[in-house]
Formats: sequence, C-alpha cells, structure tokens
Amino acid sequence: MATTNPALLAFLEQQKAEYRAALPARLATLTSLWAEVQGGTATPATLADLERQAHGLAGSAATFGLAPLGLAARAVELGMEPWVTKGPPLDAATLEAVGRAMTTLLASAREAGV
Repeated sequence: MATTNPALLAFLEQQKAEYRAALPARLATLTSLWAEVQGGTATPATLADLERQAHGLAGSAATFGLAPLGLAARAVELGMEPWVTKGPPLDAATLEAVGRAMTTLLASAREAGV
C-alpha cells in the first residue's frame, strides 16, 4: 500500500489556499466585465476577456474542490463564445442566459465561502 508524502500534501493545501485567495480578484474582474456587457459598453476585447476569464475558472475550479463554480463558469464561457466570434450587438436571449450563468457563478462562490 502506498503512503502519501506529507510534503506533497502540504504543497497541495498551499496551492488550494492560494487559489482560493486569488478568487475574489478573479470574480471582481468577471463582475466588472459583465457590467460592461450589461451596460452596453462592451467592446469585442471585453467580450473576449470575459470569455477567457470564465474559461480559466471553468478549467481550474474543480481541481481545487469548487466543481459547482467551475460548471457555472463553463456556462458563462459557452454563452460568450458566439459573441466573441460575432461581436456586438448582443442578442437578448443569450444576454439573459449568460446573466443567469453569472448569477449562478457568483452564488456558487458565496456558497463556497469565497
């Protein structure tokens, strides 16, 4: 039977703590970008940045024990992909769907204590 290296466990816990510590800033960035979308001031670069930021969370959250957050981020990412390709103007149905995904993402973060 294999034993787990205590140094490895400590390293992984440190990584998890650092990830969680960085989440408020990442969420603030997402929220700011989303506010630009909602306010009608989003540029193609804003849309791409929002999609990229959501992609990063979608790919990493589950690794650090935050699977619901990752799933919500994935929904934001997928909702943004067509807009990144097409650019503004944004259709109301997709805007509403991404808005729901953003609400779920932020609620997941609060539930996780972030």
